[in-house]
Amino acid sequence: MDPTFIPRKTTSGAEEVRTRAHKLEARLRALLIQIDGSKRVGDLQATIGAGAADDLRKLHELGLVGWDDSLANSLAKQRRSSPPQ
Repeated sequence: MDPTFIPRKTTSGAEEVRTRAHKLEARLRALLIQIDGSKRVGDLQATIGAGAADDLRKLHELGLVGWDDSLANSLAKQRRSSPPQ
């Protein structure tokens, strides 16, 4: 994931911070709380660690984090080129 991308909480993400409805793992919740629309992926990786990119993908799949179309396209390409786990 490009370290210059800036993730943003969706409305659902902000609601999740307030309600804990998804019962996120502590690591995912901590990352979601730190996303404020100004921190870049690289900043979050420095704070959270190398797994931040995977955690961001999980939050995005849950609809809690969004970003611009260029990042969405980049992630789609990565998924197509990655072998299934």
